[in-house]
Amino acid sequence: MNRASIILSLFILCVTVVACGPRLHVRHPVAPGDTYYVWVTWYGDDFKGKATASGEPYDPQQFTCAADGFPFGTMLEVSDIDGDATVVVRVTDRPGKNVVDLTPKAFLMLSKAQAGRLRGKVTVVGLPGENSLLRRNVAEGPEHFFTVQFGAYATLEKAREFIDSLGIAGAYIYLEQGDRAIYRVRVGRFADRDSAETFKAEQAKGHETVVVEVSE
Repeated sequence: MNRASIILSLFILCVTVVACGPRLHVRHPVAPGDTYYVWVTWYGDDFKGKATASGEPYDPQQFTCAADGFPFGTMLEVSDIDGDATVVVRVTDRPGKNVVDLTPKAFLMLSKAQAGRLRGKVTVVGLPGENSLLRRNVAEGPEHFFTVQFGAYATLEKAREFIDSLGIAGAYIYLEQGDRAIYRVRVGRFADRDSAETFKAEQAKGHETVVVEVSE
């Protein structure tokens, strides 16, 4: 078999795996570099404000996705295998079918037409809490959002223990580097302060919390 035939066979195999493969089975523990091939689609404004599977309200203007098997907060690099475009997204939801569903904002990074679906390569690039990876998507200016902060700790272990006791889906750890490391426990990435305040009033009862305005 010549080189051209081998390349063609591999391409057909890749297409077959994407189009006809079994439901995405993610290896655990999840690790950076893990790679999968799956159809990539998008879901839109009809779901705006509704709770995702992680408990975080859906915001079509954020770089998030619905994907099976990955822990909430996992950072995925999604690539169009028919082109050269990529986008980094954070897992906050579960899809209803064997696809990775992106927000419209994220899907536009891959396809300006924003129509139908495309064949995607999905690679784990970060674990929950590594939100700075989203900066790869932004060519100009920082990403701006609001979040609800539940506490700040001197060690990662204490922050994780608090998250385990918190019982609120979608909590993540934001590492602030300065004279000393501070591990801030936060929930949500809201497009406006009112949405964050509503979440605080409804979901953070019994906790001393503060709404934080973030640019990253």
